[in-house]
Order: sequence, then C-alpha cells, then structure tokens
Amino acid sequence: MSAFIRPKEPLKYLKWYDILIVTVIMFGQFIVRSTELYLQTIGVIATQAVTTTASTSTDTASSGAAYSSNLSLQVSLLAIAFLYLWLRHFDFKQLQIKLKWSVLFWVPAIFIIVGLLGDLVSTLSGTYNYFSPDVLRYVSLTAILPKFLALSPMAIIYGLLNGFYEEFFFLGLLTSVKDKHKWWVLLYSTIIRVSFHTYQGMLWALTIGVLFGLIYYFLYKFKVKNLLPFFLAHALFDMFGSSLIYLLVNWQ
Repeated sequence: MSAFIRPKEPLKYLKWYDILIVTVIMFGQFIVRSTELYLQTIGVIATQAVTTTASTSTDTASSGAAYSSNLSLQVSLLAIAFLYLWLRHFDFKQLQIKLKWSVLFWVPAIFIIVGLLGDLVSTLSGTYNYFSPDVLRYVSLTAILPKFLALSPMAIIYGLLNGFYEEFFFLGLLTSVKDKHKWWVLLYSTIIRVSFHTYQGMLWALTIGVLFGLIYYFLYKFKVKNLLPFFLAHALFDMFGSSLIYLLVNWQ
C-alpha cells in the first residue's frame, strides 16, 4: 500500500483532505438534508419549528421512532469513517478519552451551562420564557427521573451514539491538526455544526453551531481535556433537548 495513503508512522495531524473526506462521509448527507428542510420551511413554518424544538425533541425521544432510521445509517457512516482513518494510519491512541471520577462532575456541569444558555436564547428570542415565575415555581429535581424513565431504549442508544458521533468528529478529529491551523479548523468546524442543524431554524442552528460549539471547544481544549464528558453531555441533549429548566419542570 502506498506510503502516501498509509504512512508508516501513525498519523497524528490530519491533512486538509483528510478532514474534507471524513466530513463528507459523516455529515455530507445530513448537511444536504438539513439545507433542503430549511429552504422548505423558511418563514412561518420555520418559526413554528423553532418554537416546538424542545418539546418535539423530548416527545421524539420518548417514542424513539424517529431515531431508528438514523441509527443504522450513522453506524454505517461511522464504520466507513473509521475504515478511512485506519487506512490513513491515524493515531487513535492520541484521542483523550478517559474514564475518570471527574466525568461525574463535568457531565452535569456541561449540561447545566449549555442548558441554561439554551433557556436564555429561548427567552430572549421570545420563543418561550423559561425564567417566568410561573415556570420556575414548578422546578424540582424529582422531575428528572420520570423523564428519563419515559425514554425508549432506542432513544437512549441513539443519544449515546450521536453524542459520540458528533464530538468524536468535532472535538476529537478536528483538534488533531497542527497548532498553526487550529483557528482555521475551528472556523470550519463551526460552519459544519451550523450547516446540519439548519433544519431547526437559523436561530438554533447558530446557537448550537456557534455558541454551544465554541463552549465545547474551549472547555475541552483548556479545561476538561477529556472527550468522554462531552460524549455523554451531548447524548443528554439529544435525549431531552437543549433546555435545563424544561428537564427540571414538574407540572404535577
């Protein structure tokens, strides 16, 4: 096999074409699909889609039906991406995935930070006022367990898969570049994050891609330095939606 395709030494820094190829493999279809849906829903329908994002994601998580079609597809695409990286002799050992006690702190910490920001975006945009006293008086930690138990096994499996799928790419692969290229790759990763979330409306695409994405990046690079908390926190957002208060509200 050509040394150009499979270097003798483990590949620590991905080339620009490696990043492009893996992007197309893992997200090409989703970017096209999201863009098509966004173009179809510009206007009133897009506003309605954003308004119901949190409740829709949770209801979908409960049934698990909408996840099943993506599950096999993402497993297949992930396998292809891993095969490509293996052919390129990518050094998987350099990825920071550590089972440590600090994970128990960082998973809820990331969820709280990002979830509260999601609630703030919803409130400031007029989507829904999560900080209304009429809502906050129903906040209770006892609301978490019933909502978790309401999830289908498929929703949990898909959430874990998707949390790994996305952050393996964005925080794992896209940080495996030479330091002089890191800001350009960060800009690229932000654009890609936005591009396959546009089906949720541009407000939430930018919130997820820019605000949440940059928080993940800087926390990972300069504080946490462990991919596992981001895999798990992202999985929780897939299961419950990008809202902390919604998860904590107990209307009963």
